[in-house]
Amino acid sequence: MSSLATTLKPFRSKDSGTSDAERRFKIGLLVLGFCHLVYFCVAKYSEASGITGVLYPQGDPVGGDFINLWSVAKLILSDRIPDIYQVDHFMAFQDSVTGGANIGLRLWAYPPHSLLLAWPFGLIGYYAALAIWSMIGLAVLIAGARRFGFDRFEIAIILTSPATVLNLYYGQSGSLATGLMLLALSARTGRDPVSIAAAALLTIKPQVGFLLPLLWAFQRRWWMIAWTALAMAALLALAVALFGLDPWRDYLGDTLPALNALEREGSGPFMTMIPSTFMAMRIVTGNSASAMLIHFGFAALVAAVLVFRLWRVEDSDRRAAMVLIATALMTPYIHNYDLALLLCGALLMARRWSFSEKRPLRGELLVMIAWALPQLVVLALPQLVVLLNTIGLPISPLLILPLLFMA
Repeated sequence: MSSLATTLKPFRSKDSGTSDAERRFKIGLLVLGFCHLVYFCVAKYSEASGITGVLYPQGDPVGGDFINLWSVAKLILSDRIPDIYQVDHFMAFQDSVTGGANIGLRLWAYPPHSLLLAWPFGLIGYYAALAIWSMIGLAVLIAGARRFGFDRFEIAIILTSPATVLNLYYGQSGSLATGLMLLALSARTGRDPVSIAAAALLTIKPQVGFLLPLLWAFQRRWWMIAWTALAMAALLALAVALFGLDPWRDYLGDTLPALNALEREGSGPFMTMIPSTFMAMRIVTGNSASAMLIHFGFAALVAAVLVFRLWRVEDSDRRAAMVLIATALMTPYIHNYDLALLLCGALLMARRWSFSEKRPLRGELLVMIAWALPQLVVLALPQLVVLLNTIGLPISPLLILPLLFMA
């Protein structure tokens, strides 16, 4: 009975129990976050000052991949749904938005039930929609962090972290997905409707929420699994009723193969944005098949460690940290702008380590790595990880792995 009570306990803020050393560490991270934000804004100022239409001077879309969401919304409202998942048609529509500029291969990578949420962004102009999209991501991230029980310093650290800044710059869904994941992890009852709804929505980005059923199984939250499955089925049924089966056919037959070919055989800056074992091995071996095989072997080992530790540990915060960190290690296609997920896990991990003890490998160092990794993965040659990626020795997974054992 005590185990069940531990499992179902509500999450509470830990701010009241924060030591002076821990508070100083958090304030230091917050100061670093603001300094990074100022640096990032100054570095990108020249881009913003030369915007033409929806493009930066170098030809990239303002808001990065947000142009995909806005294009999808416009196509839905124009009753051109078949064009969304047919790669050539989708790129032709984006050409009409950008005036034929070469913006690279940009596709709608999310499954067709995502269309249920996309269409409202086409009701307004590009920049207004981008602003609303950005605010929604931040709002859900804040809501998830507050409901989970992160204190005010931790929430501020997450919001000013490089991962969140990069997510805003690239117009991505990383903040939204992290917020939904935290909402799903913050279940206060065995049938928490907020957590169920968040988990169902995460099926739009399944590489983030795929470990939730495993965690809930260890927590014996069978109703959470069942109700989430029903909610997901309802989303899928509604999408089929509104849009038909053709989007699924094109998604599976055209868009996914194109994305798979890009990740396995393509080249470009995106390779430095993916801190997974798969991409590390692609860089090292130059062989995508071998890289994927090695990645799945590594992911299987991580899964085994996760299962063992979930079985041994009953504390809800530690279990959540393990799932967040293992997610970042196991998915092959996570990007630097998704790593608020990892930072949340690292902050939870840090709660169990004394900030006054002297250790050969202190928790603070690993939190710093998790905080900095999004920029270390991609920023510039002087940064360690990109330098190592460039010479064929990527180490991001090795920097993440100790977090799993310390959580």
